Amino acid sequence: MRTRWKRVIGVDVASAKIDVNDSSGKIRGSIPNTVAAIRRQLTEKLDSSPETLIVCEATGGYEHVLVDAAHEAGISVAIANPRQVRDFAKGHGFLEKSDTIDAGVIRRFGEDVELHLAVPRSPQEKHHQALVRRRVQLQQLISQEQNRLLRADDVAVQKMIETLLFHLKKQLEEADQQLARLLDERAEHDPRVDLLRSVPGVGPVTVSVLLVELPELGQLNRAQVAKLVGVAPLINQTGKSDKKRPVRGGRAPVRNVLYMATLSATRSNPLIQNFYQRLLARGKPKKLALIAAMRKLITILNEMVRQQQPWRTADLSLTPEKRRSRPANQAVIAACSMHH
Repeated sequence: MRTRWKRVIGVDVASAKIDVNDSSGKIRGSIPNTVAAIRRQLTEKLDSSPETLIVCEATGGYEHVLVDAAHEAGISVAIANPRQVRDFAKGHGFLEKSDTIDAGVIRRFGEDVELHLAVPRSPQEKHHQALVRRRVQLQQLISQEQNRLLRADDVAVQKMIETLLFHLKKQLEEADQQLARLLDERAEHDPRVDLLRSVPGVGPVTVSVLLVELPELGQLNRAQVAKLVGVAPLINQTGKSDKKRPVRGGRAPVRNVLYMATLSATRSNPLIQNFYQRLLARGKPKKLALIAAMRKLITILNEMVRQQQPWRTADLSLTPEKRRSRPANQAVIAACSMHH
């Protein structure tokens, strides 16, 4: 059931400041994007009422100061998808764009759209997320430098790029080693780590991204988690026409690692491999079959976390009805019998 918020505060976040639009009209204007300023000028002026919600957009990390301050004050906060907010703005006739206007649009978005609340993070989780996002940055930097190297025709410049690439790749290796150690430490008190690591094709990087970028895993139904990640086909009907159902939106970092994990799973995970090959045998294009396999994998992972059951390879020779009658591996069986 959708929560009805009595007070919604829309916040447009930038690197140096935040702009606030309060549905009650009590707080407005710009606030420096620092812990002290946000506490003094925003969260300390709010009570921790369950009917108050702060809404901001995902801005690549600039929103974390606000989100953490809200959680410390006991205030609910939601992080909205920027593309969805922009589409909402256009649909409501907000064609102009400024920080002040955006804060008002975000507030309206929070009032009209059901949002998933951000989950408070421990210091270890904050460190984990920072490392995961730094790894993504390193990958992007390596890709950029490799492209520059291909175009460089000066020997001195080539050597400079190669030196930088060497150090970036070393940092990437160090990041991977730190992530592996963090997962081992986190596994001592977070059962989700070993549940996710038990799945063939799901490696430490995928587990890390799922934990820090999809904390709702295990708390949603299969349709919700697929839509949140961005692998759910969207209905596209008009009149008597039922067009191809596109897949878009969702959380890009999760979708990116899920893509790589699914590629691996189509070779190393019997259940996903069998599902993927069946789709190809039915004439489905490879891209469509892979997206369907991504959707199946994330729904299985979601069900495993929800039921707190590790992976056990199902007997693929059994019919779905016989699988459902077996007591073992209920999480995987439930996901196996889903229609895609």
